[in-house]
Amino acid sequence: MEFLAIVHALAYCKRHHINLPIYSDSMTALKWVKTKKANTKLASTGRNEELFELIDRAEEWLKNNIYANKLLKWETQIWGENPADFGRK
Repeated sequence: MEFLAIVHALAYCKRHHINLPIYSDSMTALKWVKTKKANTKLASTGRNEELFELIDRAEEWLKNNIYANKLLKWETQIWGENPADFGRK
């Protein structure tokens, strides 16, 4: 889901001409965005078909768009829990 959140943020920023850094505490999600491929081990089933459609759309967006936003690792050890994660871990 963090992969999709990053891609959504990139698309939003591009559409609204916002050039701010985007932080994530997920090294995996950041790597997937940089490689433009979600390397999930999750198997596609009828129950998660919509999720895989969103992943396909996100990968396609990354392949067809450039963005100026820096993608940065949220340093949890230094800065504390990422505000997006409050109450969820």
